[in-house]
Amino acid sequence: MKDFSSLKQALKLADIGLETSPLSENSKVPLKGSHGYLEATKDSNTLFEVFEKQPKANLCLRLDTSHLIMVDVDLHTKEANGKETLLKLADKKMVLPHTTYIEQTPHNGLHYYFKADVPVGDIKDAFGKDSGIEIKTRFSSVYPSEIDGKQYTPNEGCTWKDLQPAPQWLIDYITGSKEQARPIKIGGTTSYRTKKYTGKLLDMIAGGCAKGKRNAYLTSLTGKMFAVGAEPETIYNLLLLINKNFTTPPLKDQEVNTIFQSILKTDMKKRGVQINDE
Repeated sequence: MKDFSSLKQALKLADIGLETSPLSENSKVPLKGSHGYLEATKDSNTLFEVFEKQPKANLCLRLDTSHLIMVDVDLHTKEANGKETLLKLADKKMVLPHTTYIEQTPHNGLHYYFKADVPVGDIKDAFGKDSGIEIKTRFSSVYPSEIDGKQYTPNEGCTWKDLQPAPQWLIDYITGSKEQARPIKIGGTTSYRTKKYTGKLLDMIAGGCAKGKRNAYLTSLTGKMFAVGAEPETIYNLLLLINKNFTTPPLKDQEVNTIFQSILKTDMKKRGVQINDE
């Protein structure tokens, strides 16, 4: 990739209100020491600053704050052929419009982009196991990023001005509306609606965390448990269990207590509860 290719595209996307951030060269991985897509911006000065340090960085598009979703169609494996799934969906009148902005991936897949406001949470195997389709709502690699010397490229004649609203059937599927509450069967496989907030929280707990990310993992979990309205005592007891069983190696109880107390104070302030720090 030429120096500053991603910067030029990032500035063009910023002009239409889309937020981006750099990725490691020849990779989908965030820059070391960064917070990845969470640092995405449309501020030109910030973009100049970050890409000056990484002139050959790949480009990441933040989807959630840009009110976009991306449907990732895998076409290069026999076990997960997204093209076949698209044909089966079309038979059920569930069509992905080809008039929206689409990019071809370095490994012969397709990325369909749509305008949409949906719950944030990626859906793997979106239409059943080995469907070859994933729905992304947080971020994605975009042109002019390169992987193994091959570039993400827009379909011929396609520009970001071609972005279309997501079809209603896709919105219904992602949000788990009543119309799509039943499982969708495609070729003998079954796909379920997207998880609710608590389901995602349970998956996060079960996913665990290794050394180096334990504090961030437990801090995030603590905040989420307060957000769903659990009692502080319940949260603290669960936090100790999670630390013991799902982090490797577990943090010391004192460190867990520090995390809990910090989030507890934040929650109390939000609810207008006076805190006595003495």
